[in-house]
Amino acid sequence: MPNVIVSPCGTSLLTNQIDDSLRKLINRNSNLKEAEISSEDKAQIDRHYQQRSQELNEEDIEGAKKLSAELNGILTYSKGQISTSDHYYLIATDTYVGGLTATLVTDWIQSHQGNAFLTIIRDLSTKEIETFRLAMSEIVRWCDYELNNQYPQPAWKRIFNLTGGFKSVNGFLQALAMFYADESIYIFESDGQLLTIPKLPIKLSPEDDLANNLDIFRRLAILGHEIPANECQNISGALLEQVDGRASLSEWGQLVWQQFSGGHYQNQLLPPLTSKLKYSEEFVIDIQSLPRDRLAIINARLDDLTRCLESNGEYNPRSLRFHSLEGRLFRGRLSPEPTHECYAWSDKDAKRIYGHFEDNVFIIDKLGLHL
Repeated sequence: MPNVIVSPCGTSLLTNQIDDSLRKLINRNSNLKEAEISSEDKAQIDRHYQQRSQELNEEDIEGAKKLSAELNGILTYSKGQISTSDHYYLIATDTYVGGLTATLVTDWIQSHQGNAFLTIIRDLSTKEIETFRLAMSEIVRWCDYELNNQYPQPAWKRIFNLTGGFKSVNGFLQALAMFYADESIYIFESDGQLLTIPKLPIKLSPEDDLANNLDIFRRLAILGHEIPANECQNISGALLEQVDGRASLSEWGQLVWQQFSGGHYQNQLLPPLTSKLKYSEEFVIDIQSLPRDRLAIINARLDDLTRCLESNGEYNPRSLRFHSLEGRLFRGRLSPEPTHECYAWSDKDAKRIYGHFEDNVFIIDKLGLHL
């Protein structure tokens, strides 16, 4: 079974085995973007980056482990080798120094024939608590999309390598590991041995919060809207972030949504989230006979369509592909004639969602076969 190993990156590769003055300079700039760093400091950091890149490429396995905490965890786990069947994700902070460090680790793994991927999490830094919490929500979405969709269990074994990275990020990832990873690994500092923490049988119990407030959760999660806090009084406080009387989903609210919303999407056709979308009676009838797995797909696709309409077409993923129709394809079988379509699903019988606009409102006419 191949592994997918997720490693948050700190600055150890740039700060190990250097003098105090350079270490202080790097630490002083560790939470800054490139434009925020002075030209003098950036020139020193860039020179050190080039030198460290050369040093790392000249090191053997043991030398690489001493320079990089992230590589120490990866190589200790894999007994000193980079596996060509495993995939390695390096999670970088949204900072200049963070990007440089993660790039060095990624390049080193790739130079040893490994499948390494650099992922920068938007807003991730330890500079401000507000942006940090936004970044934690982004990590939840990344785990749900990347790990659940690209690396399904049990075909892949998911490992969180928490040897490197920042303590605040790793604390959150350790909690996420209980839901997304098979195990977490650390290097036990006193003797360099690998410490493995298996996935624990933990289960959240958000059924009441989610089931009783599904429309509110959808508005917060799908549209990304902040809504008046007084509309969220029946939702547990830990699931919300409240500022100036407005509420949004916290990082834990995002986790609850990603983990448990799917079950509710299989039960019934969910109502539109926006006044820009309406369902015809024929469309509602078409949906009634669908099996539960297809109903879940329809509800998810309607979420995508909602975001597309609300963004005036800027959000239009390949899984949706909302576009206008050419010609009179229905030949009078529907009145008014549908003018637009989007994907429902592309496997099996390849259904499409057809509809038309009336006064800037998209009315779904029918769920039908691809024409």
